Amino acid sequence: MQGIVKYSSIIALSMAMTVGLSACGNPFSKKSSDDDEVVMSQSGPVLWESNLQYVRMVERDQPGTNQHPLPINQDEMRDVLSSLYVNQRVLMRTQQVPLFSPGELQILSSTLAQGLNRAQPNEDITFVTLGVHAGAIAAERKTNSGRVFVDNNGRLNIIFGLLHQEYRDKDQYTGQEIDRRVNPLLPGNRKSDSEPASKVVLDNGISYHQEDGSERSDWLVIDIPTVLATAAERKGQDTGALTPEMREEIARTKRQTDNLTDDVANIKEILFEMSEQLEQLKQQMEDKQ
Repeated sequence: MQGIVKYSSIIALSMAMTVGLSACGNPFSKKSSDDDEVVMSQSGPVLWESNLQYVRMVERDQPGTNQHPLPINQDEMRDVLSSLYVNQRVLMRTQQVPLFSPGELQILSSTLAQGLNRAQPNEDITFVTLGVHAGAIAAERKTNSGRVFVDNNGRLNIIFGLLHQEYRDKDQYTGQEIDRRVNPLLPGNRKSDSEPASKVVLDNGISYHQEDGSERSDWLVIDIPTVLATAAERKGQDTGALTPEMREEIARTKRQTDNLTDDVANIKEILFEMSEQLEQLKQQMEDKQ
């Protein structure tokens, strides 16, 4: 019960952080790459904005056309985004955790669906979000940023600039405030791989973009019908009495409980090994006496 209460508090904090910041100027302007300077355009409709966070429609970063607009609703977009998990090291094991926090899901499922319904073939959608996630010891703030569009095969593409990356207000070495005008949180781009430290766990209908015979670790390609069909199948004998939010919370709580059980088992194993070593050390000391 205490774990559920703690997890609920994390969700509440996540929602508060995501929607509670007032809108202000946006320090997202430029990023240098090799000898070229990539200018991140801020023109186009702003679908949502809160301090450093935003969802915005922009021009394509390279010549070409997208298969826009895409008719998709908020619930479908939520199911797609909820299917994305990353591997995270917690204590002595690696576990799969949701890529997006509940607050991020609430914002992105609405704004991305709205944007893709409105977007023209020459437009992408970019976003930056901050979310609170359960950590090994305490809640952690993490950031995601990306470029979203639909390719000519009707597949949803997300190019991540930041992927489940720990967010800091201050430099961990100097303790100085990080100036986001100089170090902006940028979405991904078609030109170069951002090489994120975390990677999305591949599943039915989810793959990495192939480029010159190799995978782009930051570029996710999603077959929407396959992902939605898989999500519906995994919901099993759902009677429909629960709302999507309630189903999501139950699934997350179960996953959290399972992970906690595994961690406790690992800790017990270590304590058992330590007790044996202590007993051997005690015996050695008695023998020397």
